[in-house]
Amino acid sequence: MASIYKRKNKDGTSCWRAVVRIKGYPSVSNHFDRKQEADDWAQEIERQIKAGKFKFDQHNTQHTYADLIDHFTASGALEHHRSAEDTIRHLNYWKDRLGAYALVHLTPERLGKERQLLMDTPSKNGQRRSPATINRYIASLSSSLTYAYRQLRWIGENPCNLIKLKEANGRDRILSEIEISRLLVACRQSRNKYLYCIVLLAFTTGMRQGEILGLRWDQIDFGNQLAHLKVTKNGHPRSVPLVDPVITELHYLMQDRNSKKPLVFASKTAFGEIDIKKAWQHALKTAGIDDFKFHDIRHCFATAAARTGASNLQKEEWAMMASSSGFKWWYGPICYLTGNWYMEKSLLRF
Repeated sequence: MASIYKRKNKDGTSCWRAVVRIKGYPSVSNHFDRKQEADDWAQEIERQIKAGKFKFDQHNTQHTYADLIDHFTASGALEHHRSAEDTIRHLNYWKDRLGAYALVHLTPERLGKERQLLMDTPSKNGQRRSPATINRYIASLSSSLTYAYRQLRWIGENPCNLIKLKEANGRDRILSEIEISRLLVACRQSRNKYLYCIVLLAFTTGMRQGEILGLRWDQIDFGNQLAHLKVTKNGHPRSVPLVDPVITELHYLMQDRNSKKPLVFASKTAFGEIDIKKAWQHALKTAGIDDFKFHDIRHCFATAAARTGASNLQKEEWAMMASSSGFKWWYGPICYLTGNWYMEKSLLRF
């Protein structure tokens, strides 16, 4: 049975003390700010004791979640993580929320309430987090608790066994050939001298925006018409074939480059990457295109490849952006005609 009562601290504040006593087992106690928390904790501890899963020795060793996060990040476990920055951001959130809790007190009920709070609380931009985002936060939390269980042996099991939230279907915004033509014309007319080449690269290679903006001149192999990407989202370097029109645009940019800046698309006022957000939005508005994001260009690339007979293996490689096979499949959806670019329905194999 559990006893829960209110008691005053020496500093004048009050707390709720929960004591679990079961015949044949040592008593277990803890303090909480709210009575409901004490009730939840006592019920979970009773369940664990009766099921033979409660670790009395670990209960006396009060490793907190903050201790775990410090140990987890310092261990180098995230060094080769594909989304290390996002994971660290998630863990910092959980450290703020749960850092003072002893690990043995992080019960499924407690974590379920924390997830609900995360769902109900708007993010910094004032919008509610999507189910997919919530699942990523929970996955980061679970990975840290798995580390505490398997590597450190600080807990007897991972309490983060929450069922994943159902995620919305992915975006499937594909531009028509006419829309692509209008968009490329708008990019060509943009005041941003890089925008046209950036968008053309995206349409003809399926590269991510970050990969394109991070391109350096020493990564461009003009002789073999390749872009060598050393840092990618999946952590594997790869070489991307470049079509003739892209090579032509890069030659134009190279003639006007600042030799002190290594980036292909270098900022005028700084040595970092440029920000194309305003120029991109203006081009979309000029082209009369709604509900289209830069990342959607990758979907257009994959869809065009599928429509023109690319094999499942090639489509999978493009979708996952893994290392390429021994063949050079160059996606050539654009052809040059009297100064304008139009979509073609073909893949050029070399």
